Amino acid sequence: MSKEEKNYDQVMMDAAEHVYVFALRRGIEPGTLAAAFDTGRDPGPQFAHTLTISIRNSGISVTKENVPHGWLARGTTFIDEQFSRCVSELLEELEARSAAANRPA
Repeated sequence: MSKEEKNYDQVMMDAAEHVYVFALRRGIEPGTLAAAFDTGRDPGPQFAHTLTISIRNSGISVTKENVPHGWLARGTTFIDEQFSRCVSELLEELEARSAAANRPA
């Protein structure tokens, strides 16, 4: 695996981890969620991603398409404001869907 591939993979793992951090900040137990990027897409570098956040063992999920890779590639000590807003909006929507289904997030 090349250095660029390793870096890309690390950026993607860090971005998924940030989703769980945001969930925890909202009072959502991170273990109840699954965060995935680019599910069903061809492997390899993408310039824009699809982020899906779901509640484990349920059919409840939310998705955001066309998340720019640049929002993710800021490093572990800085979370891009636009990515932060995107994840917060998705978690809010997920909480609403969860409440409507009478299934706590």
